[in-house]
Amino acid sequence: MRTALAWLLLPAALLADDLPRQASEILRTNCLQCHGAVQMAKLDLRSRETMLKGGERGAALVPGDPNRSLLYRFAAHFDKPAMPPGGKLQDWEITVLRNWINTGAPLDGKVDGEDDRAALAKLEDRPITDEERRFWAFQPVGRPEPPRVRDGDRARNPIDAFLLHAMEERGLTPSPEADRRTLVRRAYLDVTGLPPSPEEVEAFVNDRSAGAWEKLVDGLLASPHYGERWARHWLDVVRYADSGGFEYDRDWPNAYRYRDYIVRSLNQDKPFDRFIREQIAGDEIAPGSHDALIATGFLRFGPEANIKSEQTRMDELDDILSTTANTFLGMTVGCARCHDHKFDPIAQKDYYRMQAVFFPSKAVDALLVDAEEIARHKEANARVDAAIEPFKKQRAEIEKPYRERILDAKKAKLPNYIQAALRTPPEQRTEGQELNARQVEKTLSVSEEELTQAWTLDDAAAIGEIARAIAELEKTRPAPLPAAMAVAEDGPRPRNSYFLHRGSPDQKGSAMQPGVLSVLAREEWAFPEAQKAAASSLRRKAFAGWLASPDNPLPARVKVNRLWQHHFGEGIVRTPNNFGKTGDKPSHPELLDWLASEFVSRGWSLKQMHRLMLTSRAYRMASDDIAANAAKDPDNRLLWRMPRRRIEAEGLRDAMLAVAGNLDRTVGGPAVHPYIDPSLFQGSSKRTWEGKPVDDPSTWRRSLYVFSKRSIPLPMLEVFDKPDSIGSCARRNRSTIPTQALALMNNEFSLYEAEKFAARLRKDAGTDPGRQAERAFLLAFARPPAAAERAAAVEFIRSSDDGLADFCLALFNSNEFAYLP
Repeated sequence: MRTALAWLLLPAALLADDLPRQASEILRTNCLQCHGAVQMAKLDLRSRETMLKGGERGAALVPGDPNRSLLYRFAAHFDKPAMPPGGKLQDWEITVLRNWINTGAPLDGKVDGEDDRAALAKLEDRPITDEERRFWAFQPVGRPEPPRVRDGDRARNPIDAFLLHAMEERGLTPSPEADRRTLVRRAYLDVTGLPPSPEEVEAFVNDRSAGAWEKLVDGLLASPHYGERWARHWLDVVRYADSGGFEYDRDWPNAYRYRDYIVRSLNQDKPFDRFIREQIAGDEIAPGSHDALIATGFLRFGPEANIKSEQTRMDELDDILSTTANTFLGMTVGCARCHDHKFDPIAQKDYYRMQAVFFPSKAVDALLVDAEEIARHKEANARVDAAIEPFKKQRAEIEKPYRERILDAKKAKLPNYIQAALRTPPEQRTEGQELNARQVEKTLSVSEEELTQAWTLDDAAAIGEIARAIAELEKTRPAPLPAAMAVAEDGPRPRNSYFLHRGSPDQKGSAMQPGVLSVLAREEWAFPEAQKAAASSLRRKAFAGWLASPDNPLPARVKVNRLWQHHFGEGIVRTPNNFGKTGDKPSHPELLDWLASEFVSRGWSLKQMHRLMLTSRAYRMASDDIAANAAKDPDNRLLWRMPRRRIEAEGLRDAMLAVAGNLDRTVGGPAVHPYIDPSLFQGSSKRTWEGKPVDDPSTWRRSLYVFSKRSIPLPMLEVFDKPDSIGSCARRNRSTIPTQALALMNNEFSLYEAEKFAARLRKDAGTDPGRQAERAFLLAFARPPAAAERAAAVEFIRSSDDGLADFCLALFNSNEFAYLP
């Protein structure tokens, strides 16, 4: 009775005869927008057959068993992702689907949906709403006035006014100024990445003039080592490496020219808007400039696919587009490759319009010399080739009878029918003989080893003389011309690029014209047609103009946020590569906009922005905790004290070299290969590392100049969180793991540098352990030891013959050495 009553109460929609029609209507209304012609997740719900086939997660239907049918489980919100995205179906609709599947999921024909072409065309037209444009990051950069604060003396720098205002509202007290020794060590490590010498420390400590700090800051920003330090931060963001990655991980011997371009540009204080334009379109902006050409290497540093295909080309373009957006816009656009961005107002069409900007570009190894030099180089090589040619012919004549005898012996071992095919003249062979002969001839060869074993003594001596003559001539060959990894185009009329449905090259939609992110462009950005005689389409030049425009709300905000992050430990926006809706909100939005507007008004000068931040009272605060502040703002988001931070991997290695006294401070040049234990890369025959021993002075360069091979990272750097260069890294991990302590204590490099440090102390301070300890503290920590520290150090140094070196190793392993004060 109860069962009959329940059926009477159900709507007629649930009667078995009507289930196929009702299920079809539910699917059409709620599902086909994504899983019809568009086939998101490769799932097509338009027919029973395609539901049984399923998509990326498996079959959508298991007839007769709704609990095993993903269609039902997602619709009932039993599993994730819960569907449809707009909200759960009504209970009766879920019941319809369950009963329909229980009856075997019958379906007459296909679920009626939009015409495929119409459905796909809808994907190419996703408007941006006014509400989406009102998100803070997409608003024009404002120019807020620095707020008034109670402690006006602390707020002479506008940065301090903004920070103090936020602290006063929360009842926080800023930390006092750090002592002068702490400040000078902090500034040197932060600006140049190298510790100050004791003499540099004392010069600042004893300089009591009113502008002593500003003078120190200006001197550090003028140092060539400033560019090296801040280039490292930039190279993380642009995924720089000296090799292509993946299985073959082919070396890029000319990659270093881009790294040196970054160092030069920073040291020259190149305006940041120019810096942007050169890296996106240097070849189009300044065709005759080698520096501008080198700058386009930015577009080349994505991982290099071993197999070239249309799919891998799309992957390369995705890397270029994603890295460009991360680097200059602080936005993640990669999601829009397959569908409209799920969180940010980035249409899939915008993605492919921007892809059209880079589609015509191709990788080139550009020679950095003029046409006359190239011609002279070719002529010189031709002269060497001409001189060598007679010797090659002599060797070939000597080797000819040996090759013939060895080949004849190999042929004699072949089956008779193949020997007959080889003896038959090619024009008289049957089709089968021709096939057999071709296949065998490809495999018949004579190796160098077989030849050398066959030579007579006289012929071996003659060939040895020829080889020596050729080697002498090769020495006269000119050195390879300097070249750079760059990009170029094949003229002003590029091939069409297309909107790709679901990101698949096999599902091309409309041809795309170049464009920019609609949410950031208040009006359509112009992409002029290139002249017929132009070397390229000039699309990248126009796109770079949009990126570097003062009206673009993101590049200035993103860049000053990156500077702030490296000076103060965290960005005002803590997600430096994601200013979108899933990113962090700014802790001080008015300060961020003030800094961005100031940046542009100062001609996009990076050094001026560094100076502004470094000369603030905030930068000079001590890093000590204040209990009352910590209770109200435990994460220090309002910056009431200077955060304590561990020096990154390269800085730690560089500091050891500098303190030990054997750092090679040469700026620029090819990368170096320090020693790496072969056991770390012997598993692959395709990966090599020509490492030099730890005592080879050529490896005592700054870590910026260590060859960055994606598959063979330097262990000392890897263990301290150097990124893998596969993608953009805007903020390094800061792990604390046992292998870090083991590396610092037992690594061959650490032990060697401890010995060099000890030798320096003997030279500087003589044999007295007390003076050695004092000098060691000044070099390592920029301060003299306390009485108790000095006494303990003396006792330890005297405890064994290796006491001084062990003491130096202990200093390298101390927190005070490894952390910014």
